[in-house]
This record gives sequence, structure tokens and C-alpha cells, in this order.
Amino acid sequence: MGLSFLLALKVQQRMTRMRRRRRHHRQILVDVENSKTWVAPEIPLDLLIEILTRLPGKSVLRFKCVSKFWSSLFSSRYFRNRFLMVSSQRHSRLYMSFMDLYNDSKSMLLSSAPISSTFPSSLVFDQDLTIRKMGGFILRVLRGFICFTVDSKPHIYNPTTRQLVILPAVEESVIIAEEEDNYEIFFFMGHDPVKDQLKLLCTITTMSNDMQKIESELWVFVLEAGGSWKRVAKEFPPHLPNPYELNMNGVLYYLAWTDMHTCVLVSFNFRSEEFNMIQVPRKAGDKILPRLKKWMTQIDYDGKVAVFDMTYLKVRGTVDLWVVQDWRKKEWLRKTLVLQPSQLHPIFDNHRLIAKGTLKGKVILVPRYLVSPFYFLCYDLQLNDLKKVEIKGIPDRWFSKHNMDIYCDIEFMNPSESIEYLET
Repeated sequence: MGLSFLLALKVQQRMTRMRRRRRHHRQILVDVENSKTWVAPEIPLDLLIEILTRLPGKSVLRFKCVSKFWSSLFSSRYFRNRFLMVSSQRHSRLYMSFMDLYNDSKSMLLSSAPISSTFPSSLVFDQDLTIRKMGGFILRVLRGFICFTVDSKPHIYNPTTRQLVILPAVEESVIIAEEEDNYEIFFFMGHDPVKDQLKLLCTITTMSNDMQKIESELWVFVLEAGGSWKRVAKEFPPHLPNPYELNMNGVLYYLAWTDMHTCVLVSFNFRSEEFNMIQVPRKAGDKILPRLKKWMTQIDYDGKVAVFDMTYLKVRGTVDLWVVQDWRKKEWLRKTLVLQPSQLHPIFDNHRLIAKGTLKGKVILVPRYLVSPFYFLCYDLQLNDLKKVEIKGIPDRWFSKHNMDIYCDIEFMNPSESIEYLET
């Protein structure tokens, strides 16, 4: 009796499980049928934009084919600027440009891995961004774009979209027409925050060997459809710019020389297209040195424009920092930083160093020529300390060339990614 009861109980439990399984299968079939007419709730547009701006730039570009709406959204100025702002909160990158002076087709552009809040002891350049017609001089990086110069023409490259735009030469320049190759030409890139326009400033300078006679021209190009070169500030004092730039709040700053011994700080407002100039002071007692023996650049020092003078770094272990306190009153504040002998060992590698500006609050010092192993120095102005960072990943073939046969430049870019396609 007991055994029969247990068998009946097990049969009943098995039948119950089978009935439940059949009901579950029927429910699945019903859900599948209903899903054919089910519509997901619409995601609010502002939330959708916040989600999409956090994607990598290349993913956003691929998603343009999802629908006409998405394609229109990604092309809108609002989304492009929002994406640029969100991407700027990521880690910075460094870029290195190499060009064979005897064979432009063998140029190369490399990018490092993202740099965290602190500099590592070494960085690997493992991303090859080279495309055809890439080679050029003087890298400029701004708002996700890279500018370099080839045959007196500016080339604008977007590493996210892989678009390369070659702008026309300044054909109306009197200096270029009269001086043939006896002139200096530099292109500086900036942004007009009011009209939300990218602009290029071109400086063209010719001078005598003793710099007693200097002539210069200043031209502006707006990077938009139908853009062309426009000459500006015809009465501004002639000067020879240094090739390094600083962009702050829509204003470009660069050092320049009005004669062999006079250094000035020039500002150019990309909104008003107005220039200003103030003379860089000298420390009392310092010898007056000619241009080629002075090693200075402009930097961002806690939100203020400053001149970083490292002329005597190797000789005395000192750096003079001239901070602009009041541009209109031409007031400067000087700070002299002194490094201890134990801190100077990276300086005595017999390599001429160039200050390339600031990154993460530290001044970046780079060897003027390609050396093996290649490196750069981080000068922490707050701690008054130097740190050496070795660069890895540069192909060996570049080290086998003579320094006079190649051009090498290193620049850093804030982490902004641009998904904008330029129209010119």
C-alpha cells in the first residue's frame, strides 16, 4: 500500500512538471507573436545624445548609416561640439611625425597610447596613422585636428575621420612672389569660440642676415566652404615668429623677434583678428644674447601666459619664468627656478632640448634631433623636478638615417576627438 502511494505521487509530480513546461512553451509562443507588434519605448533625445557622445569616434562614424536621423544628428554642430567636449575628458595622446627630406613618400605619423594622470617611465608609440601625402613640417594639434606644412601649403588631417584637406598656397603674397625661397612661413591653427570657426593664421617673413631689415605679412583663412586667404593687420610691426604656439581661450600666443636681440610676445585674437605685442623683459645682469642663443617658449602657467626661458638651464641649472600679470600695463612677474645638481643628470646628455609647451601642468622638453633611445623630459614647475620618459615603438629605420636627412617633430594633443568633415 505504501509503495503504490509513492509511485502514484511521483507520477503526479511528473505530470505536473510536464503541464507547467507546456504552459511555459505556449507563453513563449504568445510572447514571440506579440513581439512582432511590440514597440520599444522611445529614448529621449537628450539621453540618446549623452549615450552616443561616450562612444569612440570611429563607432559614431559607423553608426551614421543606421538612419537618416542619426546621420543628420551626427552632422549637426551641436552634436559635434558635445562629442568634442565629452571626448576632451579622456586621456591625452602624443603624436610623432617623421619625414625623409629626400623622399616625402616615406613619411610617418605615430600616436602613443593614452597618457594617464601621471607620466610613466616609458611610452609606446604603437598606432600608425600614416596616410598618403602625410609628410610635413611643424605639427599643430587642436580640437581633434592636426596641421602640418608641405611645400608652403597647410595640410589639415583628422585622425578620427582620416580626412586630409590640402589648403591653397598664399598666392597673393608679395614676399613669396619677390623672394622666391628666401622667406620663412608658418601656419598657426586656432578657434573662434563665438562663431565656432576653425581658422589658420599664416605668417610670412623675409629678413636680412643681420635682421636689420625685416618684412612680414599676416594672412587668415577660415576653414569653411569657399574659404580663402585674407591679409590682415598690414600696419602691425614686422617680426619673425618662433614656430611654437600656445592657444588659450580663442587667443593665439607666440614669441617673435623684431631684430637680432629683441624678443616680443605676440597675441592674435581669432575672433576679432587683432594683434598685440609686448616686449619680453631681460633679467638684470644677464648678457644680451642673439636670437639663436636664446631658448624660450610660451607656456600656460596656471591659466596665465608665461615665457619659459631655459637659456641657462644647462650652464647654471636655472630657469626664468616670466608671467604676464597685466598685458595692457605690460606688467610681468619673474620667478627663477633652481635645479639641484642631482636633478640635472638628464640635461647633460649632450642633446639640445626644446620646450614644446605644457601637458598636465608639466613643461615638455624634447631633444631637437632624433636620438636613440628617444625620450622627453617632464619639468614639474610646482615640485621643481625633472622626470625622463623614454619613447618606444619608433621603427629602427629612422635611427639609421643621418639627422640632416630626416625631420622629426613631437606634439601632444588634448584627448578631443572630432567627427567633423571639413568643407573648403
